[in-house]
Amino acid sequence: MAIEPKRIRVRQTTKMSELDEPIVLVADGLYYELKTGFILTFDQEREDGIVPTTLKYTTGRLALMCKGPIEMNHSFIEGRMTQSVYKNPYMAMTMATTTERLDVSDGRCQFDYALTMNDDVAGTYAVDVTWTFKGGDEA
Repeated sequence: MAIEPKRIRVRQTTKMSELDEPIVLVADGLYYELKTGFILTFDQEREDGIVPTTLKYTTGRLALMCKGPIEMNHSFIEGRMTQSVYKNPYMAMTMATTTERLDVSDGRCQFDYALTMNDDVAGTYAVDVTWTFKGGDEA
């Protein structure tokens, strides 16, 4: 039996240590409920094109997957360092994060991490993703 998605409005706020102002993304997307978590899908509009994005949460692990001009499949696990490859139209880099915090509740996912790219410190990030159901759908 297929999982029926629910329409959502996603708001992602990213605070980076090297920028004074947070980056805010608002997009329409889909929410899929899983037995042990959820999947959110939405498109990020970026300078070099639309990036289809998926956030998949299962107990203790948040996976961030991007396709298109930016490609990555990275997991965030509280208290752990994880590695993957980040690709854009110009290069591929090794990406490593140490996740300091991963909090998930109804309609919200927050995670903080330190990032290195090709073994160079890129900064610290605090991401807050919230979603609301559209059209009367409720979780």
